[in-house]
Formats: sequence, C-alpha cells, structure tokens
Amino acid sequence: MNIIEKFKTSLSNTDLFIAVLEKLLLIIGIFIIASILVRIFNKIIDYVMTTSDNANKKFNIKFNEKRSETLHKLVKSAVRYTIYFIAFFQVLSILGVNTTSIVASAGIASVAIGFGAQSLVKDIISGFFIILEGQFDVGDNVKIYNQAAFIAGGYVMSLGLRSTKIRSKDGEVYFIPNGTINQVVNYSLMYNLALVELPIKIDDSIEKIEERVNKVIGNANNSKEYHDLLYKNDKLHIDYIEKIEDDVVTIHVIGKAKVGKKNEIETRLRRDFYNEFKSLLTSNEEK
Repeated sequence: MNIIEKFKTSLSNTDLFIAVLEKLLLIIGIFIIASILVRIFNKIIDYVMTTSDNANKKFNIKFNEKRSETLHKLVKSAVRYTIYFIAFFQVLSILGVNTTSIVASAGIASVAIGFGAQSLVKDIISGFFIILEGQFDVGDNVKIYNQAAFIAGGYVMSLGLRSTKIRSKDGEVYFIPNGTINQVVNYSLMYNLALVELPIKIDDSIEKIEERVNKVIGNANNSKEYHDLLYKNDKLHIDYIEKIEDDVVTIHVIGKAKVGKKNEIETRLRRDFYNEFKSLLTSNEEK
C-alpha cells in the first residue's frame, strides 16, 4: 500500500470516527435534553398541584390528599413516558432506523392486542376519571350500578386505576372492574365513614361488653383529638353487633370522619380499644 492509499484509508477512518462521534453526541444530547424537560415539567406539575392544594385548604374547599397524590403521580408518569418515548424515536432516526415502518408494525400489533385488551383499557380509563372527578374515595359508603343494574354496595376499601374493592355490611368483599361502573350513589360525599370492627372474646354478658365499648366511645367523643377529626360534631357510636360464633362477638363502631381523616380516627380507636380489651381481643383485631 503506497502513501496515497494509506492517507485515503486514514482519512476515511477519520471521517467514519467523526460521523460516529457526532451521532453519539447527538444521542447523548437528546437524552440530556429529555431529562431536563422531565425535570422542568415535574417542577411545573409540582407548582400547579401544590398551588391548587393550598388554594383548596385556604378557601375550605373539599380536599382529599390521597386523591391529589394519586393524580400527581399519574400526571408525572404520563409526562415522563411521553418525553422519553419521543426521545427514543429520535435516537432511532439518528441511527438510520426507519421509524415509519416501526410505527406501522406497532399499529398492526396494537390492533391485534387491542381486541384482547379492550376491557383492561376501559377499566383504566374509567378508573382515571373516577379518581379525577372524585366520584368516591376510600372509606365512602356507596352503591355501584351498571346500566341501572345493582352490582354492590358498602364501604370502599381500595380504589385503583383498574378496579375498586368494596366491603358490604355483611362482610362480603367485591372486586369490581372500573369499566363496569357507570352509576354511583355516594352516601359519604362530604365525609368518610370511619369503621372499626371489634372481635371480642366473651367472658361476660354482652351487655357488660357493650357497656365497656360505650365507655371507650364516650371518652373519645369527649376528647378534643377526636373532635378535630370528626365531621361537624358527629359522634362515634355502635353501628351494630354481628353474630356470635365460637364465644366471639364482633361489634362495629362507626362515625363520620372529615375527608382524609378516616385512617387517623380508626388508628386511634383501635389503640383505645386495645388498651381496654387487651386480653379479650382476638387475633384478627390484633393484626
């Protein structure tokens, strides 16, 4: 190989190296810009959501921290995935990949998958709007309908994007896909129902046990701690006494809690009842 050929080869290798380096720098730049955009949008989302939450508190507008936090994370995730998805396609384009054919193939695949995932997508979209519109929340007493057909009624135990879990007064637990929910009757729109179940071993008459339960409830109702958590001076009370099995009676205590304060009331009640009935509470309640 003569000097001229060596020079051409060297020049060709240099051009290739520069081309590869340019593409590499472009790819790194795209991901840096995407990362910066994610942070910027996260700051904007944080500011908007925090401002909205503070306004709700300032003007005593119904405010639910759990729902706000769910929406907060949901919006952030959607923005993050959208930005990185666009960045990924930009990188493929720089590498010379035909993104048009990928999009076309993805379209065909999505149609095929879509037929099998229609109900899942419907559940998630319905769940998003249930959370966004505040139709109901954890602790609410609701009745759920589908095209005027009754599905379930009771207290909402959990609320997710795909499904809702409801516990009836009989103790039955319903797992309901959100896509089947199109009518809701909410009996707890301005408050949540705090509910504590007390499985107590019977070592005395039911009347004596009920008297001790009412003693704990009375102390709670006269306490400023509970007063600040209960809705509009509502009082805790025994809702009903469940059937007796194996020398165990289950007593249901209920009260209207301010929105977002349900868990705090239930935790305090369980603590107070434990102190009163240490030796009589069954393993279910201790858990």
